[in-house]
Amino acid sequence: MPRHHAQHPLDPAADAALLLRRIAFGTLALLLPIASLVSRRAAVVLAPIGVVLLVIAMLIEDPRDFVSRLKRSVFSLPGLILIGLVAWALLSLVWSPYTLSATEKASNIVLAVALGFLGHAALPERMRASNLNLAPLGAGTAAAFALALIVTTALRHQDTDAGVERGISVILIMAWPALAWLLSRERGLSALGLALIVGLLSLTRFEDGEAVAMICGAVAFGAVSASRERAAAMVAAVLAGLILLAPILPFLMIPIVSRLPESTLAPALAVWADVISSAPIQLVTGHGLDTVLRGRLIGALPPSTPTTLLFETWYELGLVGAAAAAFCLFVAVRAAGRMPGALAAGGVAAFTTAFALAALGFATLQPWWLMTLTSVVLMFGAIARGQYRTDRPVAPLLNSPSTTRPKAGGTTP
Repeated sequence: MPRHHAQHPLDPAADAALLLRRIAFGTLALLLPIASLVSRRAAVVLAPIGVVLLVIAMLIEDPRDFVSRLKRSVFSLPGLILIGLVAWALLSLVWSPYTLSATEKASNIVLAVALGFLGHAALPERMRASNLNLAPLGAGTAAAFALALIVTTALRHQDTDAGVERGISVILIMAWPALAWLLSRERGLSALGLALIVGLLSLTRFEDGEAVAMICGAVAFGAVSASRERAAAMVAAVLAGLILLAPILPFLMIPIVSRLPESTLAPALAVWADVISSAPIQLVTGHGLDTVLRGRLIGALPPSTPTTLLFETWYELGLVGAAAAAFCLFVAVRAAGRMPGALAAGGVAAFTTAFALAALGFATLQPWWLMTLTSVVLMFGAIARGQYRTDRPVAPLLNSPSTTRPKAGGTTP
């Protein structure tokens, strides 16, 4: 009759929590990037499912620890500023002329932020490497599948499906935590292979800005790898500064852009400058959530109105929203720069890529993009908790309680 070790008794609850966590991370890291190529709502559905499974697993293991972690996250200074930004967006519904559509947009923002808080609090103290290996597997498989679809479509002389284009954007941003995990485990060849296939995939999206955003992320990755503290602080200052100084950008860029032949950016900058100079009071309060998109659709704003997040933040939320967003982004990038090893470079690169995409007018605050970014943040948090420890606590010998010695190895996976 088999005997169970006294130090490792059977615990069905713990086994259930481990299984739920494996399914949750598989949903976020493996299934989401692949499913995004075939369904535009994949991230909207899968991200909440993954977070709910993480929360259930944590509630099974240690509900008190989950609640305490959640409180610490919410009541930290960055958490309070983020909640204040969301509260200001909700308050802007009062003066937004498009209350119905703005309410839907606000609910998506609230859901993404809530999932971020809950998911981060539900991450265990130590993540298993077997779970984290799903991140490069999902990103690499999805990237290869996307390249195959693009080649097949090109051979048939057809245009790439819009759903595939959105899926490619999901893969590009989710490749950063996967690459950081491989580098942190010193899997150089695997990291190089993933970088090559994702790089090729990004080149297929050069005209729409994804390739430019990935180049910006790669530059940030290299800079942080060379000088972590200084480069992370510089990137954080640049990104936050662009948000804060957005109202003066058109006045600085118009003289330069106007000299370029057949520039399509000049009309957008002209509208930007005209809006700022004609409505200075709204620079403080904003016009209300969702006013840029709806204003363009009904003709209240010219068709050439810029869709960049820099303009939308100031136009819709004003100085209050822009200052809160800049502070949140600054703190987030600095926190990413303090992560161990390659995670710092990967985290800063991911924030830079996402910001560049939003600044270029891509998927600004759309539900599927918000859920994708939430998943990426949770993946970085999980990978940070899956790193090797530098030392182990000293354990007593079984036969000599008074004598201690360190365990062999010095580190734990």
